[in-house]
Amino acid sequence: MNRARVQYIRQTLEDLYGKNAVTRGLRVVDVGCGGGLATESLARMGLSVLGIDASHENIAVASIHAQGDPILINSGRLEYRQVTAEQLLLESNATASFDAVVSLEVIEHVNDPRSFVQSLVSLAKPGAPIFISTINRTMLSYLVDVLVPEYLLRVIPAGTHEFDKFVTPEELTGMIVDAGAMALDTRGLILDPVFNNCFLAPKHFGLLPNAGVQANYILAARKNTSTS
Repeated sequence: MNRARVQYIRQTLEDLYGKNAVTRGLRVVDVGCGGGLATESLARMGLSVLGIDASHENIAVASIHAQGDPILINSGRLEYRQVTAEQLLLESNATASFDAVVSLEVIEHVNDPRSFVQSLVSLAKPGAPIFISTINRTMLSYLVDVLVPEYLLRVIPAGTHEFDKFVTPEELTGMIVDAGAMALDTRGLILDPVFNNCFLAPKHFGLLPNAGVQANYILAARKNTSTS
């Protein structure tokens, strides 16, 4: 899934900032970076990336993994900090300071998604994009993201996901608008278990409306230019 998400982020950044945008050192924050999989991928593009996470263990894992790539470490484009988005906003130079804000598979784990989205938008510069990937709240998402992986195959611990915390694209769009941004695009992320792959669903996918976003999806938004 990481490759599909990162490719989507790159394409959107180039659409907004120009073809060579990712090599110009745009400043990006990856909120809830976990083990740093996406954070490293974004830094390798040429972006200057700050990965933040509330978990000390996650930051430790991400930092250790990054040490395996001395070129990346020595580039100065990658930094990790144990801090939440809300805590980062308390720093005088953090508000409205990032050229892009990324948060992948995080919002479905927080207790107050509306406040979380507000924090993401607040970190972005006016006009900057915000990328959020998460899981829709449908019967299909319960099957492919909860029942099968957690209770049948047991490839992830039972209880990792709470179905009631899944966020529909419509709900997420509403939160984005209320936070002072506009939704640009929503694309489904289709898992291919046969080839262990993931791809972006075409905008017109399947026979039913919104068929591509019935499970995992990524939303791109843009902060309003009049919002600080």
